[in-house]
Formats: sequence, C-alpha cells, structure tokens
Amino acid sequence: MKNLTHSLKVNILFAVIIVSLIGSLLLVNGIALQLSERNDLHFDLTTGALYEIGNDTKTFLKSLDVPVQIYVLSDEGGFSGDRYLIQAKRIIDQYPHFSGYITLEYIDYASNPTFAVNYPEFPLSHGDLLIQSGDRVRHLPSVNLFYFAYAPDGSIGILSSRAEEAMTSAIVNVISDDITKIAMLTGNGASVESLFSTLLTDNNFEVHNVSLTTGSLDDYDAALLFSPTIDLSEDAIRNLEAFLYNGGQYGKMLFYTAGATQGALPNLEMFLAEWGIVFYDGAVFETTPERTYQFQPFYPTAQYEPGKFTGMLRDPSMPMLMPLSRPMELLFTARDGYYAETLLYFSETSGVRPSDAGDDFNADHATRRGPMPALVMSGFFTGSQDGADLQSTIIVSSSTVMLDGVALQNSSLNNAEFLLNLFNELLDRENLINIHPKSLAGRTLGITSAEASTLGVILVGIIPLAILAAGITVWLIRRHK
Repeated sequence: MKNLTHSLKVNILFAVIIVSLIGSLLLVNGIALQLSERNDLHFDLTTGALYEIGNDTKTFLKSLDVPVQIYVLSDEGGFSGDRYLIQAKRIIDQYPHFSGYITLEYIDYASNPTFAVNYPEFPLSHGDLLIQSGDRVRHLPSVNLFYFAYAPDGSIGILSSRAEEAMTSAIVNVISDDITKIAMLTGNGASVESLFSTLLTDNNFEVHNVSLTTGSLDDYDAALLFSPTIDLSEDAIRNLEAFLYNGGQYGKMLFYTAGATQGALPNLEMFLAEWGIVFYDGAVFETTPERTYQFQPFYPTAQYEPGKFTGMLRDPSMPMLMPLSRPMELLFTARDGYYAETLLYFSETSGVRPSDAGDDFNADHATRRGPMPALVMSGFFTGSQDGADLQSTIIVSSSTVMLDGVALQNSSLNNAEFLLNLFNELLDRENLINIHPKSLAGRTLGITSAEASTLGVILVGIIPLAILAAGITVWLIRRHK
C-alpha cells in the first residue's frame, strides 16, 4: 500500500511537470503570436542594422512637432519579392512608430487613379511616395529609394538602399524654411556629377544647374565646378570672384575638382593661384598596394591630416578614395588675408606619371613624388562683424572621380560622409542628419563582442545544462517509480 501511494505521488508529480511544461509552451506561443501581430516588433541582426532606421533619424522623428503625411502609391504587397524592396518597406513602415505626428497610408494606385488629381504637378507612378506637410509636398519616385549600377553583363541592378536618406530628407524638406542652395556650374566642358547632386539633395540641399556664361549666382550659398576642360573666360572668372566677395559680406563657398586629363587652363589656374593652389601635369599613382582600390595604382586612397573634419568621422580608419587625380601643391599657407591648408594628402610612396610618358614608364622614372595634397581648403578672412566671421572658402580636390559611384556609394569608404561634414560645417548648417546608403550584400550577424559572448554562454552553457537537468529529472522520476 505504501509503495502504491508513493507511486501515485510520483505519477501525479510527473503529470504536474508535464502539464506545466505544456502550459508554459502554450503561454509562450500565445505571447509570441500576439507580439508577432505588431508591425513594429522585429529584431535586426544584420551588420549595421540594415533593416532599421538610424538613431539620428529616430531622434529627429521624436522631436518632430508638425504633422507629416506619407503616401505610398502601392498596396503593401507591392514591396515584396526582392530583398531591397522588403528592406525599403521595413524602413518606410517604421517612421510613424517613432513620431505621433507622422501618418502612413498605402494607396492602391491602380484601383484609385483619382488620387493623382490632387497632385497634378507631379508625374506619379506606381510605387512612388508623396511626403506632405501642410501645403508643401515632396515627390519621391520609387527609383530614388535605391542606387543602381551596371553589372558585368550590361544589366542594371540595385547596388544599395537609400530609402532612409531619401525619406528623412523629404520630411526635413517639407518642414524646413531655411534651405541651402547650391549651384552646379555647367559649360566649358565641366562635368555634371549627378550622384553627388543626389547625395546633396537627399541631405536637404537644393541643387540647380547654372550656366557659367549666362547664369546668376546671386541667390546661391555655394557653387560646384567639376573638372572643366575648356578654360574659363575672364568674365566667368570675375563672376566667381564677385560670388565669393558677396558685396563684402563673403560667407560663400566654391567646391572645385580637377582631373588628370584636363590639360592647361591658364585663367582658371591664375584664379586658383591667388588662393594658394597650383596644379601640375600628370596623374597621381600609388606604389603601396594597400593604399589603392583593388590594387589599381591610379586609384589611390588619401591620408587624413589630423583636425576637426577627421574627428567628425564615425570611423576615421576607413579611407578616402581619390581616383585619377591631378597633382596639386600649396603655394603658401597664409598670405594677405588668404590661408590654405591640406585636409587630405597622398602618401610618401605616391608619385606622378606625366601625361606624355611613354609605355616604358615605371615608378622609378617619376620626378614628382609624395607626400602631396589631395584635398585642400583655402579661405579669405577679412575680420568679423556682429559676431560672425566674414570669410569665403574654396575647397579644391585633385580628383573628380572621387564623386563617382565607386567612391560615394561604397560603405567601406568615407567619401560621402567626409564631404557632407565639410559642407555642413562650412555652410553653417547645424543639427542636421547625415544618412548614408545601405548595402545588403553582406550576410554577417551584426552583434557586438559582448552580445556574442552572452549568446555563446546561452547556447553553450545554459541551454545544454537545462536539457541535462530536465533529463536527470525525468530519469530520477522514472527511477523511483
């Protein structure tokens, strides 16, 4: 009878344990089911949290105090199939979760074509977005959510996602009253760098093409001049001087980039010499493979001069790429109100290949060697007025290809971030958000060392011990039946 009572107690205990385990599993599954229905609940373990909006954007959204409407001209199923489309939808869906002032609505554009009647000024297409605050509206074509590149077979594919930078910029644009206007100068064979223009636009600059010959720079804060191949006329030079002088108020900026194939430009070179900068013939090469892009000697990386702009970088260990650069030198560091300083430079193992060099040219034949400037900041300072410095600045780069997609869209390079920091600082733009493209090429688990250690303890220690304890418990119960 005693053994029977003991066996009954053991069976009851065993039954209680089993019921408790089943109940716990049901409870956990129920909670998980409820949580899974929340659109804002997900965990992003990718490197760089590619499916999450950044902390800067979150902070900006939490400080938002005006209503913003986001319309997506697609049903929610339209952003599926491709991982970049899925990533873009995940980014878009997060915006209303971080601000009560943002509303998000998906519009089935195919079944509701009358929606476009309210926005006749925009060429709307399926998948586009409209961001609106009051009477201000920003049209965001769906293609603007991504960067594209040609594949080796000639086809076009998505290189990286720019959904967050495009979305946040559009919101900033519709709520901001103060927009920095930039003129991209055209004519004289100058290059029009559309990717750099897009990067500036996505970070809330307003960029317009302006003719060097007939255009006016009166309403612009900065001007861009990219590797002209035809020398500027004296009138064009005077226009640039008047722009930087700004009626004695200064406060303007010119960003000029050179190229290895430009040739002689006497008027422009004389203008730059006044600011302490001179260019020479040839192309810069690098003899240290680790300081090149994919071991291409004419695609060198530049070193940072210690200073404020380097300190503003999130990761100064990432290089700046300066392909097909023209050799440059500073004529002075300070003279008659002008100053000039090097921001980036080519290393002591760099050299210059002259444009007329023969096929037998090698690094030992170079007569001009590094270190030499790669990016220079030159300014004219004439004092202060009402607490503000009266100063105009020229940023001069030895490379125009530093603005190509290879450099701007590569998340392992600092080209985009460095230039945005430079523009924001020199144009007195404060409390702004710099957002960069996100590539989904990698498939690594993005966790810190501490998180990896914790995960290792759980997987290697706690879980096996729990399984072992459960096994011992079951064995003991059965042993004493």
